[in-house]
Amino acid sequence: MRLAFAIVLLVAPQALPVEVSPKDPALRYVGRWDTRDAGGPRAAWAGSSISAKFQGTAVNALFKFNGNDQWQVLVDGQPTSVIVADPSKTVYPVASGLPDKEHTIELFKRTEPLVGTTQFAGLQISKGKLLPLPARPKRRIEIVGDSISCGYGNESASEKEKFAPATENNYLAYGAVAARALNAEYVAVAWSGKWLFGNNAIPLLYDLALPNDPQSKWDSSTWTADAVVVNLGTNDFGPKNPTEKEWVDAYRAFIKRVRTSYPQCHVFLAVGSMMSDGYPPGRKALSTLRGYNQGIIAALQKEGDKKVHYVEFEPQDQKNGLGGDWHPSVKTHRLMADVLAAAIKKELGW
Repeated sequence: MRLAFAIVLLVAPQALPVEVSPKDPALRYVGRWDTRDAGGPRAAWAGSSISAKFQGTAVNALFKFNGNDQWQVLVDGQPTSVIVADPSKTVYPVASGLPDKEHTIELFKRTEPLVGTTQFAGLQISKGKLLPLPARPKRRIEIVGDSISCGYGNESASEKEKFAPATENNYLAYGAVAARALNAEYVAVAWSGKWLFGNNAIPLLYDLALPNDPQSKWDSSTWTADAVVVNLGTNDFGPKNPTEKEWVDAYRAFIKRVRTSYPQCHVFLAVGSMMSDGYPPGRKALSTLRGYNQGIIAALQKEGDKKVHYVEFEPQDQKNGLGGDWHPSVKTHRLMADVLAAAIKKELGW
């Protein structure tokens, strides 16, 4: 169900007098931003965000959209409205009529790469200049996954709804909710329909800032994760159960790849809420995936890697609602976030 704070801003904004460059050092970018374009950084992965602090009564954002992205607006830490891509506009209102005092704003990409790519060209504020933000969190979490991790359909009214950008809200996806609970910065590398291995695998895109641009190499030295949660398998096990060898080989290769970027990170192998032993019938997909993943962890720990862990989300319960195309609802994402936050606390001592 679409929540009350998700009010779409369609009104034409009043221009504000103070222009803020996208290169202003007081801006904070979190996520995989591509900075090659002089017009401003670009983001495609859900969960990418921009934060700023200022004193004044109003702020606008300058966006150029390639697609149908939606961005959550937060003012002083509270979700207030949603910016919706409009090809006729480049200036979008973020907030107006605020008390003339210090405020923080955050712009958070709700939608995934298949929806679009956004270029951020700066801000307009009512007066003055940007102020220093509080120190950034020291903890960092990266989520690698498919549609579940994107928040696909979590704001849909029911499982009967098909995909729409308006009902995908990564801000309320389990990874983002868990990260906020743990006071951690959050990055998502997730795309609906992706697999662990094969031609449609998310690992093929893992090194990219913009997953649709193979030239946009991501520099992992600029942001180091403490915990990487890999939540893949729902799509791989859809047509048939992979063999244990092909699953284990692919997973171990990906864990090795993750460790080239973050040598000291903890890796959590997650089993998602849409897995089941009852469907597809006769295959015991959930039990099979559980066994594969636990076997990988046992083998790696025996080899000396003590920073690899297992986390399992309960199969979604219809009493908690269902999202579009049978995906987790906002409530189910909250329950998943509780499980994940507890697992990370336990293993990292947070």
